[in-house]
Amino acid sequence: MSQLSNKADLDELAELLQSPCQLGDHLLEGLIARTATALIFIAHGDVVVKLTVARYAPLLERELTLLKVCKAAALEGVVGPVRDELEWIVIPGWGRVATMLLPLLEGGDLVQWIGSRNTRHLPLGSGCALEIGTVVGGVLRSMLCLPRPIVYGDVKPQNVLLPRPDAPLSQLTLIDFDAAHEIDPPGELSPEVERDLMGDVNSFGELLFTVATGHEPPAEGEPNPRTGNPAFDSLVVRCVTSEIGAPGYRSMTDESLWDDFARALAVQDTRKVPSLTRPMLVLIGVLLFVLVIVAVAAKSPTAFGP
Repeated sequence: MSQLSNKADLDELAELLQSPCQLGDHLLEGLIARTATALIFIAHGDVVVKLTVARYAPLLERELTLLKVCKAAALEGVVGPVRDELEWIVIPGWGRVATMLLPLLEGGDLVQWIGSRNTRHLPLGSGCALEIGTVVGGVLRSMLCLPRPIVYGDVKPQNVLLPRPDAPLSQLTLIDFDAAHEIDPPGELSPEVERDLMGDVNSFGELLFTVATGHEPPAEGEPNPRTGNPAFDSLVVRCVTSEIGAPGYRSMTDESLWDDFARALAVQDTRKVPSLTRPMLVLIGVLLFVLVIVAVAAKSPTAFGP
């Protein structure tokens, strides 16, 4: 049996596993995604099978280990593995493939969520972005507070999913830990670790921009989403433009980042007041008008009076 060992083999494997097909105990129903090192299938029984060739199996093993660390720490907002071990399956004439089982998250990713709101003509803006940022940013922050901190490394709308179509945003879940890795506890940081920490800050800002506006930040110029919430706009600009050795945020645990986030939330709360009270004021005005008409009518003679 030949041994799959490179990207070309992943292409061939994708061709071989045309759905529906049986792979070990799993009935694969469709290829839903692929990364540089793995194929991802929906399988019968509401599970996701992420599989790879022997050469990339250590990467899949590392991803599974990180997911188990998050699960053991009861860290919400991270997808949990269905099984705690990789499963090796032999494909006759090909060799072995390593598989990891994950739950099927049917609510779609943030790209689909944004598209759905646009289709229904619902607004995005800083309010939506802050609600989502609270969840996603909180998960990134919590992972850096583990005994062996985890840098996620791939913050983007496609990697943030809802478990069900009707699930609230508080249940947003991070998937795809291909780029995630552990770092040594805080101390003297290497340039590589500083770069990775900064990368999550930059990507978090890009995520906020995308959710608030419905499109990605500009390739050139200031990434200001101009939402009408100046504190939020400033937060996004600072996240996206932060650089090592320059003023800005250092990581997702940077207290100044979360202080600015809290200020953006406070400004957003003040902006909610007009939108909430305007309908109430209109209703009160209508009721007062009706009461005046009734009072006047009660004092005036009518055609049916004496």
